[in-house]
Amino acid sequence: MKTSIEAVSGIEKKITVEVPAEEVEKRIEEGFAEVRKMVPVKGFRPGKAPMSMVKRLYKEAVRGDVAEKLVRETLSEAVKQNDLRVLSLPRVDGAEILDGADFVYTAVVEVAPDVEPIDYKGLPVTKETVSVSDADVEESVNRIREAYAHYEPVESRGAATGDLVEIGYVAAADGETIESKDALGVMLAEGVPFGKEFESKLAGVKTGDAPSFEIAFPADSKNEKFAGKNVGFAITVKAVKEKKLPELDDDLAKNFPEFKTLEELRAKLRERLILEAEEGARQHAEDDVRKGLLEKNAFEVPKTLVDRQVRTMIEDTARRLSSQGIDLRHLNMDFNMMKERFEPGAVDSVRVSLLLEAIGKKENIDVSYPEMEAEMKEMAVATGMEFEKVRDLYGDEDRLDHLRTGLIDRKVMKFLIDNATQK
Repeated sequence: MKTSIEAVSGIEKKITVEVPAEEVEKRIEEGFAEVRKMVPVKGFRPGKAPMSMVKRLYKEAVRGDVAEKLVRETLSEAVKQNDLRVLSLPRVDGAEILDGADFVYTAVVEVAPDVEPIDYKGLPVTKETVSVSDADVEESVNRIREAYAHYEPVESRGAATGDLVEIGYVAAADGETIESKDALGVMLAEGVPFGKEFESKLAGVKTGDAPSFEIAFPADSKNEKFAGKNVGFAITVKAVKEKKLPELDDDLAKNFPEFKTLEELRAKLRERLILEAEEGARQHAEDDVRKGLLEKNAFEVPKTLVDRQVRTMIEDTARRLSSQGIDLRHLNMDFNMMKERFEPGAVDSVRVSLLLEAIGKKENIDVSYPEMEAEMKEMAVATGMEFEKVRDLYGDEDRLDHLRTGLIDRKVMKFLIDNATQK
């Protein structure tokens, strides 16, 4: 077998394969012998039909089968011999068996490009200094207090901003009732559900009051029933409640089983805020690195990898929407429109991925199995799974290779940030 490789473009190769006529003839004779042995011919016992009859009856079938096997076997061997990273199914031309002639065909395949990264050291990157102030910690503490707030009835005064007013109401327009409810909670500060003017009419009310008033709703109101109408409300005030925040003491911390004191809670919040700030700073720096790499390294990327990345992005979007309780069947998602929207980002993502891989090879950056094992242990802690089960998940070679690639990319990104220029 003789092979030759020709570059069609930076991401396509044309492989030409020649198989000697003698080898082809041998394969064909073997094919006829197999057919004679396995396929019944009318009037003859299996394996006893005259070879001339077998050849006449099954000539095209045997030739087609031999041609298909020759392409499959020789193309696989040619790819291995030339160390090609093939990404797509081949476009085969030729592959026709002719009497007494060599078997010749060409196959065009999409391959991963040979990337030679340049100017990847000294990229301009913002390296943020992470700091968490006492005020930041107290803001987090206050958010916890808000989360554990409760409401108590007030009788000594009228409703004020921040209070919860529980009402029943009848809404009418043009002499007809258009909506009524026995129970509705209105927080005086949010403008929900009927707007700030409605809330202003409830300012000062007390339990047992029954105010009536009219609101002119604009034509573009989100409430379709009320849009463009003068709506009269008859209100029954059932309760006025004041927000009460929990005291700023150790009892607040005890809402969480792992803490006994307020200081322990503050310390954990500070630790979490620092980790979040460090993660944000890292992501910003990595974004700068990606931008710099793309600006300095332009090359064609394989369509196969771009399409694969687009599908991943669409699937991630679908999973995110589904996790938010959105029924995807009701969204009428247009795949082609989404593909068009995601493609530019997918091209950049693929280009960066290829660059990180190339830089890793150039700088001899790799990961050891103990490093991969340490990552699996972190996954086990994060997910609450047993380490052995996580390790079993990565018993598959492809999954382990995917984990290894991700860790190398992480190491390469750190290398680029460490060797970047502060901007």
